[in-house]
Amino acid sequence: MHLLLAQPGRIADGSEAVDLGQTPGDIVVLSSADSELACLARAAGRLPDGAPVVRLASLLQLGHPMSVDLYLEKVASRARLIVVRLLGGRAYWSYGVDELVAACRRAGTDLFLLPGDERDDPELAQLSTGDPTVRVRLWAYLNEGGVDNAEQ
Repeated sequence: MHLLLAQPGRIADGSEAVDLGQTPGDIVVLSSADSELACLARAAGRLPDGAPVVRLASLLQLGHPMSVDLYLEKVASRARLIVVRLLGGRAYWSYGVDELVAACRRAGTDLFLLPGDERDDPELAQLSTGDPTVRVRLWAYLNEGGVDNAEQ
């Protein structure tokens, strides 16, 4: 097996392992929605100097188990807060969810697994490691959309 360096604008189908080449950040947000990631990137660009460092990644590039393991080791394991938006629930990214939940529980990292739509997912809520009231607030901000909400 070989490892590819992810290329911007190219979607990995999960058949090959990729290294996203990101450095660690304080906050990690994973989503399969490009529009959401673009909005969050704009919001992160508006944060003042000294604000937490934000890393954004597409779940579409983390389909291969080795890609997930590498991302957890290099980036997510050093985060203080991780937010994952999953349209389709845990089954959409089951290996990633399992590994991320285990790593966050070991490290005491706040992990918020959020549905990608307006219907709550009790399984994702139970697997999340952070404060449930914060989870609901983050989910509401992302559901409402827009750069002002993303900045929050």
